[in-house]
Amino acid sequence: MDRRRYLATGLAVTLAGCMGLSGQEDTDTQDESNGTESDDSDDSDADTETTDTDHDLVGTFDDFEDLDLWFAHEDYGSVEADTDRSSEGSQSAVLDPEDDGQVRMRRSLDEPIDVEDVVPGIAMTGETGSTILIQLQDENGDYAEFSQRVVENGPLTRHNFGLTRIRGDPDLSEVIVLQVVYWAEDARLWVDDFYFTPRPERPGKVMLQFHGGHETHYTQGFSTLEEHGLTGAAFVPTNRIGPDAAAAGDYLTEDQIGDLADAGWTIGSYSAQGSQLSDVDAPGDDLEDNITGPIEWLEGEGYEDGARCFAYPGATYTETAYEIVQENYDIAFAGGAPAQGYAGNPHLCSITNSPDPGDGPELLEWTAEYGGITAIPFYQLEEDDAIEALQETAERLADLESEGELEVISPVDMADQYVL
Repeated sequence: MDRRRYLATGLAVTLAGCMGLSGQEDTDTQDESNGTESDDSDDSDADTETTDTDHDLVGTFDDFEDLDLWFAHEDYGSVEADTDRSSEGSQSAVLDPEDDGQVRMRRSLDEPIDVEDVVPGIAMTGETGSTILIQLQDENGDYAEFSQRVVENGPLTRHNFGLTRIRGDPDLSEVIVLQVVYWAEDARLWVDDFYFTPRPERPGKVMLQFHGGHETHYTQGFSTLEEHGLTGAAFVPTNRIGPDAAAAGDYLTEDQIGDLADAGWTIGSYSAQGSQLSDVDAPGDDLEDNITGPIEWLEGEGYEDGARCFAYPGATYTETAYEIVQENYDIAFAGGAPAQGYAGNPHLCSITNSPDPGDGPELLEWTAEYGGITAIPFYQLEEDDAIEALQETAERLADLESEGELEVISPVDMADQYVL
């Protein structure tokens, strides 16, 4: 993939439980009774799914050039145009919660649209970190809800949303209302480029990722995945990798990384020092070197495919850091949602929160039922809860994969096959 291709074409809610899969506050503006957490209309057979990126809805659906099509509920903040800032066209929409703490921006369509085989997304940036919701409603007010996190003062760029809630029994072939929901206190959100991307053909896709280059990724993670016939992706801080255990300390050694690669793992970049990119401003630290330095090490060690892949430490970044990643990597991971579609932006592919016990199987079953791509990250594996969460996730994933309900993919697979 051309690393510049995207340039040319172009959370209040967490896993508790599992990015809003249950127990989330109702955000509907109508007064219908509580619905169920299921959606028979979306549970279709594989032969009704599509990987065709020529789907009628794929691409920009609304560039917010005509804000008369949208309105903010009078009790929930305001929406105005900003002609000084845009991703598509000449302006973006600014959502201001004012004193209400939230904005609900709605567009009613003249004709219903069929969204069974697509996933929505938007370009956005905000004055504070928050979780943004997109609801696709039918004429009865039932909806599918998609979510994603936005970082504080990040770039105004596309974010890949994932399915995190079903309210009632929506008819996704007859969606008549689009709604964007935003919560914040005295902080604005800019949105632009409301787009759709294809939902990957079933079965659902899953990645198990290990962030930070911790030695426990070998001593705990490798053995657990090997027991269940699975592989993962290790994103490593290359400046902290040692030739042997004495030099590496609590980090992976070169030999351990070699064992992971030999077993089919992807070895990708986590920045040279492993520092969160918003923190790389101390004397002696250089943001660009920290982001791009691992490429030379990875390629020199024979991990050329992994050198295309980056994970943002702590899933945080600045606008400058994002631009450097965008220039130098084919694919990168941050965010906070399961079951995303094809990546409308390959440099902000979504990951979930690191699961607690019980969360991993729920995420996997959600992805098996509704499809899409779910990347589950694990960090240090010292505490009993972290080890238990990994073990039960691996066990359930192996079962669902053997039943044909899920497919394990790698970051390289996503870069090559699931980018819009």
